Amino acid sequence: DLTDNQLVTLPLDGLAGLTHLKLQGNPALSEPFTKESFPKMRVLEVPYAYQCCAYGSCSSFFRVSSQWEAEDMSPEEEDPHKRTMELFPGHTDNHYDLDADDLQPDLEESKLHPTIQCTPSPGPFKPCDHLFESWIIRLAVWVIVLLSVLCNGLVILAVFASPSYLSPVKFLVGSIAGANMLTGISCSMLALVDALTYGHFARYGARWETGAGCRVTGFLSVFASQAAIFLLTLAAVQCSISASCVRGYGKSPSLGKVKAAACCCLLLSSVAAVLPLFSIGEYGASPLCLPYPIPEGKPSTLGFTVALVMTNMLCFLTITGTYIRLYCNLLKGEFSAVWDCAMVKHVAWLIFTNCLLYCPVAFLTFSSTLNLFLITPEVIKSVLLVVLPLPACLNPLLYLLFNPHFRDDFRLLRQKGQDKGSFPQSCGADDMEKSSYDSTQALVSFSDIDHMFETPDSLGVRPILDSYSFPSMALIPCQQ
Repeated sequence: DLTDNQLVTLPLDGLAGLTHLKLQGNPALSEPFTKESFPKMRVLEVPYAYQCCAYGSCSSFFRVSSQWEAEDMSPEEEDPHKRTMELFPGHTDNHYDLDADDLQPDLEESKLHPTIQCTPSPGPFKPCDHLFESWIIRLAVWVIVLLSVLCNGLVILAVFASPSYLSPVKFLVGSIAGANMLTGISCSMLALVDALTYGHFARYGARWETGAGCRVTGFLSVFASQAAIFLLTLAAVQCSISASCVRGYGKSPSLGKVKAAACCCLLLSSVAAVLPLFSIGEYGASPLCLPYPIPEGKPSTLGFTVALVMTNMLCFLTITGTYIRLYCNLLKGEFSAVWDCAMVKHVAWLIFTNCLLYCPVAFLTFSSTLNLFLITPEVIKSVLLVVLPLPACLNPLLYLLFNPHFRDDFRLLRQKGQDKGSFPQSCGADDMEKSSYDSTQALVSFSDIDHMFETPDSLGVRPILDSYSFPSMALIPCQQ
């Protein structure tokens, strides 16, 4: 009994005749064992389930038991007929006897390789061969990684590098894209671990769970998911407040205030991601490095997950109530308060997709807490690997495919690049002109813009606006 010690290695000299061994509670002892190390072992309790992989090929092979079970009789004293029925259960229904000489080699082989009770047993969250045990999940994770990194990179480039006016909602959409890109990066780390340990994950599973790489992956995943939800909540609240302020006071909240609120959202996300590093939750409970409940998980991990899910559900309820109120005001005919229909509609699509995809995660958390439904570990693992990061690749696709701002910003970026390549000598003047245009456009209130479009063409205002090439859809009032 070597439970709860500080063993780093286990000397094997003189332990060949050992039959029972308890090594649980030694987190630094992660070296794998082989059958040759303990030829007479019957009951083995190790710190990590990966160390039991040498005694079976799948989790169903193991008989899960954490007790010291004493055999009443040795294999030599067992009834030969009973041993025969155990070795050949399919012959119990037959009506003929087997020759004892035919059974002798099998009896000797079973004596040489007895069944070993090894705990904890491997499973979907403690795999022996592959981190992603299904090619469908493996391909889905790689697709999510590629789409989230590339598409969110395009959204960030279009939002922050375009010379067009950066509205508060547009800034928040770009910030959400940055958080979604971090989700793709954390998924890429898991995909790389799966590729590098393909076929022999048990050799590195314990070191990966307890290493710094797993903690970094978990921190990025929690920080990115929480930042995306908090920023989406801020975007919905900003749309509603902006409509109310424009209708009542003729101006909307400034970009500086929205940036300050976004920094607060990032700060809250950092606090949520740091807590598991201080034993409030756990990143190393599984090789997925997520603080979500797994079978036979710690109570602290479950409590942290419930608090996280409750916070996210409160955010989604706030988002839903805010947007219902906004749309009710729009149905009353108050369309003049909302000048950017495309971004309001895009935030609505983000709310719908993120709420819909977060429902399975919340359902798994509450069902695990209350033991309402029997959900297999394979289903839980699939949801955490595929459904949880899925908004990170769907959010940018909604912006790239359906939002007219992306086409306008991409066109302006191409024009900017062509102008720099064709007229390098006039870059300084063009930049000064664009910067002055951006600052001038940012200072124009939405009510003034409406008056400009109502001004007769004889005053010469319309040609001036056309020469500056305002983005389409940016200044079109909402229509019912």
